[in-house]
Amino acid sequence: MTVSIKETSATVRTLDVTLPQDSLTVPFEKKLSKYRKEVTIKGFRPGQVPKAMILARFGDMIRQEAIDEVLNQTITEELKKANINPVTRLKIENFKDDKEHDITFTAIAEVDPDIDIQGYESLGITVPDTMIDGAEVDSEIKRMMQMWSKDASVDRAAAKGDVVVGNYVDVIIDGEKKEMPEEREFRSLLGESASPGFDEGLMGAKKGDNKVIDFVYPADHKDEAYRGKKAEFKVEVTDIREIVPPTMDEGFFEQVGVKDEAELRTNIQESIASNKKQTVRNKAVNEAIDKLIEMNPFDVPHGRVIDLIKYSLKQHAENKEEEIEPTEEQLKTLSPEAVHEIKKHRILDFIANKEKLKASQAMVDARLHEMAFSYHVDFESLKGHFRQTGRIVSLREELRIEAAADFIVGIRPVTEEVK
Repeated sequence: MTVSIKETSATVRTLDVTLPQDSLTVPFEKKLSKYRKEVTIKGFRPGQVPKAMILARFGDMIRQEAIDEVLNQTITEELKKANINPVTRLKIENFKDDKEHDITFTAIAEVDPDIDIQGYESLGITVPDTMIDGAEVDSEIKRMMQMWSKDASVDRAAAKGDVVVGNYVDVIIDGEKKEMPEEREFRSLLGESASPGFDEGLMGAKKGDNKVIDFVYPADHKDEAYRGKKAEFKVEVTDIREIVPPTMDEGFFEQVGVKDEAELRTNIQESIASNKKQTVRNKAVNEAIDKLIEMNPFDVPHGRVIDLIKYSLKQHAENKEEEIEPTEEQLKTLSPEAVHEIKKHRILDFIANKEKLKASQAMVDARLHEMAFSYHVDFESLKGHFRQTGRIVSLREELRIEAAADFIVGIRPVTEEVK
């Protein structure tokens, strides 16, 4: 057996392999013996099927299994000797076997290139301070009150802030009558619609009214296909509902999990501050990563790009168990982002290793506390679940990479772990 390994590129290693035919003798005989013991053929007792009959029926299959076994064992040993760690399944090319001369083939292995990231300690990119004002807190409280509001049917004309409930009868856009869906009901909060003209046409409507509303879609409408187009809606109004906000009393505070308005405002202020800080932190990290990618160019194995695109498509698919093969168009469109994400992770992994960054127990507990609060579950129960399922390992890795991201924007880890 001979194996020669070539560094075809920074991300590809090519193995040219030659296997003598006699290397198949032992594995072939072992598999043949196994088949004789396990194969059942009418007229023969188990284990007593003639060797010639086994060879006639299953010889080619046994030979292929023996080749696969020797091939896999050989490649695994050679890759280990050469310290090559493939990142995707090997590709076998130019396989030749005439059953007389040596078996020859080429194995293509994709690998991650070695990287040495320079300049990450002094990028000059930091996270700016953030500030919040009372208006932001007031706005968030208003949004919360709307979220906890109820609506009640009223016997009067619709006004701004009311919800008009009705059914579409006909819809005509730029003179073209649209096919109506099975579900024709609409609920429009007057003053909050993406189409102000539609809202205006419903102002003053009463339950039981039939209305024809003519308007023009705004130039900045969320649906580009409708921007600036004339519309004619025929609708029937089935209900007018008034929004009734909750009263800020003891019962409301208990519902939202605070003791009084002061604690509510404090919690909201802290939440806004945290979100703002995270936003500017992420922006700084992305800027730093882009700069490091530019300063430290390296290649990414094509197989890793394909795998990440497949994973992304699978996450957005209805059936997450189904394997998805990306189209050429998807590969073309999604590859740049996939390459960027792979480079980002490799850079942060390198920095985490170089700086010996780890996720302390205090960091893990802090993240689990955040998750427990968000999911409304008990902290200890969540922590136990993460340990039992092994997810605690992936959480530690996630936090380790986050620590590296913090490092490149000037946020240094706490050296003492909280007991």
